[in-house]
Amino acid sequence: MPTKLLNLISARRRDRLFSEIRHLINEVDAQDRSLAHCGEGMAIDETLEEVCALLRREGKRAKKTRAAIAA
Repeated sequence: MPTKLLNLISARRRDRLFSEIRHLINEVDAQDRSLAHCGEGMAIDETLEEVCALLRREGKRAKKTRAAIAA
C-alpha cells in the first residue's frame, strides 16, 4: 500500500489495522511453529491473503472517504 494512500487512513483506524495485522502474524507464526514438522505452509498463505484483503479494504474506504470530502 503506497504511503500516500496509507496517510489517507485516520491514525485511529491505521493503529487498529496494524494491530489486527500483528495479531494475524503472531497467530500464524504460532501455527507455523506447531506444524513445522508437517511441512505445512498453507496457514501462511491464507494469512497473507487476509492481510492483503484488509489493506485493500482500508485503501478503498480511504479513497471513498477522501472523494466524499473533496466533493
